[in-house]
Amino acid sequence: MSEPNYLTARRQNRRRLIGRLEKGSGAERQLAATLVACTEADPCLSGACTECGGRLQLAALDLADRFVREPARALRGRMTMITVVPTFGCVLPGELDAAVCRRVLAAVEAAAVTSGITPSIFSLDISFNEDLTGGGPPAHWCIHSHGVAVDWFSPAQQAPFRFAFQPSDWVKRPVKFDPIDASGKSERYALKPDRIRRVTELSQSRLNARGGPSTNTKRRGLRAIQADELAMVEHQLGLGGRVIGCGIDDDAVERALGGFNWARDGP
Repeated sequence: MSEPNYLTARRQNRRRLIGRLEKGSGAERQLAATLVACTEADPCLSGACTECGGRLQLAALDLADRFVREPARALRGRMTMITVVPTFGCVLPGELDAAVCRRVLAAVEAAAVTSGITPSIFSLDISFNEDLTGGGPPAHWCIHSHGVAVDWFSPAQQAPFRFAFQPSDWVKRPVKFDPIDASGKSERYALKPDRIRRVTELSQSRLNARGGPSTNTKRRGLRAIQADELAMVEHQLGLGGRVIGCGIDDDAVERALGGFNWARDGP
């Protein structure tokens, strides 16, 4: 049986990344050597490695099974997928760094615990956003988070969480709550290791309520310069800084994810 298309694309992108890093600076060549030496038996655990990101995804899915999906089954499978896009997580090319990534997850964790959106698990996601309509913000990195929580939440229950992330000219809708079931598909997306470019265009084939062209956002692969910048930042951040558990026993989170805290520094 052939492997899924997304796995094939993931491995092709990884090989291309290594090839470019091998021609770069000393730090880039060191990261390339780390990625080349990564094997299933001796994983590199770099945040830039999508193979190890897939391993983290599986470990986080096991944690979600125990602390989110299992309790949800007692509530007729009711779960919620939450997407959080803080305005401060939108940074221009060249300004992406690990500190902003940590700040995004810290803000999400604080909001989840304070508002009682627990037990929940959130993962960091990073996209490169381009608006070609002429009316949006400049091209930028968008550091955001996806999470899954037990139960569905009323507008009153959502309000404290939403209040922590205010709309802005860059982010019109910073928080999205989607009621889901316990099928497992949404958790896999929320914890995915792959990064994309989001391109928003005007669609002449689909009109909006005013009779003008509507906007259409498409998923595209990162350009080489973007993938290289992101790889260096995610390597610095590390896999251990990518997933958080809110309202879940710290020891249980450490047992599930603690092994991802230390990346290999070289081959």
